[in-house]
Amino acid sequence: MPLLQSIYGLLLGSRGGKSARKLKKRKRATAERVSGSSFAPAGDGTISASPKILIADFISDSGTKVTAELTDILSRSETCEVFRAKRTLKLGKNGTLVEQLYSAFEEGHGWLKDENADLLIWGSANDGVAEIRFIPAAPASDSQPGTFGLGNVLTLASPITDGLDAVLVASALAAIGPGYRGARGRLGETLGKSLQDTKQFLLEKPSSLPIEHYATLLTCIGNGFAAHAIIGGNSKRLAHATSAYRVALKQVSAESEPVIWALAQSHLASALRAMGDREKDQERYKEAAAAYKTITESLSRIEQPFDWALAHINHGLVLYRLGAKSGRAVYFQESSKSFEEALSVYTKEIMPGRWAEVTNQYGVVLMALGELVTGNVTLELAVKRFRMSLEVRKRERVPLLWAQTANNLGAACFSLAKRNSEVSLLREASTCFEGATDVYKQSGEMKKAEIIESNRARVERLLSARNG
Repeated sequence: MPLLQSIYGLLLGSRGGKSARKLKKRKRATAERVSGSSFAPAGDGTISASPKILIADFISDSGTKVTAELTDILSRSETCEVFRAKRTLKLGKNGTLVEQLYSAFEEGHGWLKDENADLLIWGSANDGVAEIRFIPAAPASDSQPGTFGLGNVLTLASPITDGLDAVLVASALAAIGPGYRGARGRLGETLGKSLQDTKQFLLEKPSSLPIEHYATLLTCIGNGFAAHAIIGGNSKRLAHATSAYRVALKQVSAESEPVIWALAQSHLASALRAMGDREKDQERYKEAAAAYKTITESLSRIEQPFDWALAHINHGLVLYRLGAKSGRAVYFQESSKSFEEALSVYTKEIMPGRWAEVTNQYGVVLMALGELVTGNVTLELAVKRFRMSLEVRKRERVPLLWAQTANNLGAACFSLAKRNSEVSLLREASTCFEGATDVYKQSGEMKKAEIIESNRARVERLLSARNG
């Protein structure tokens, strides 16, 4: 069974090469507002001053009792505007669980767009147990700590007692938070208050929850602290997040609950990586690398190929950071191995967009390594990887992604040309830099354009010196 943590980014990444399958036509319905009168409309009439939560009727929820309970809890928050969708979001009927969940995601994201909402809450209710899932309108990136993907489930017994309603509220606000375009300060303040009421659960398991459900609760709390670190909380919030994930990992093992365990482990690694970024601390990076490596060793390439590959990518990215901080080639070498493993799963034929992204990242690692080792082979491989990535990242289709890789290719060609004196590489570098500059200017990213234009001027000076 796959983790599904980064399924949003993973599957949308595949759209870079081939067109996505056609979405089935959906019947639009009007949601019913159930929140109180605290909602304050935005001054410009376009973006709400309060985030909007849409709640679907839960699957197998007799009399919609669980749905009504969740709606009641969330509508008490003065920060959010809550709506009932008055319809059920169901899993897709065909394919693997990944495909079924993604089908539900596609439909749910359409609901969010129709209702101009920030978060859709959906799930199932069986025998008094609610499995609660979150679909943010603007999901955070894979690498951001605390990301709520389709793999994240908050499992609670209904009726919700023992103060566990605070976890539901904190999870919903955290799922909205990082990508929210409205009043993030107010959202962060409310999230912070909700998180204060969840700290008790890091010390003691609620009697109403079995161990595996407690682990999902702790992971969601960890995500709440990680999200708060981004939208208003202090740096200690990431430490609180790692504490929650570590407690979750004490409840389950890779053998007893592999999906729950690996999800908590992945979130822990992501938070540690973020701490390393903030603190400029190599030890944090080493901890994160060790956590990702544990996932690659515990998952099966055969049974969980995409999650196994994703763990390798994240492992490679952390090792790249370690290499950049330490200047040690060994970290870049190990990073290269991780990207090689990932590309054995993310192939150009199956997921061209994701393949192009990973191939581009691999090229960056090779370019950094090439600057530290003698000989030209590593830089030649970097140039090759960037050229391969551009076979999918076409300028007319994904101009910004094209510009990113074209700029990388230009840099790699320039570095290699300074060693082997090939004028053709300098010309290729100049062309790449020129194109990337144009794209970034057109998109309004003038600072990037200026830096790349400066690099192109350096190439042109070397060309002139070599009578190119």
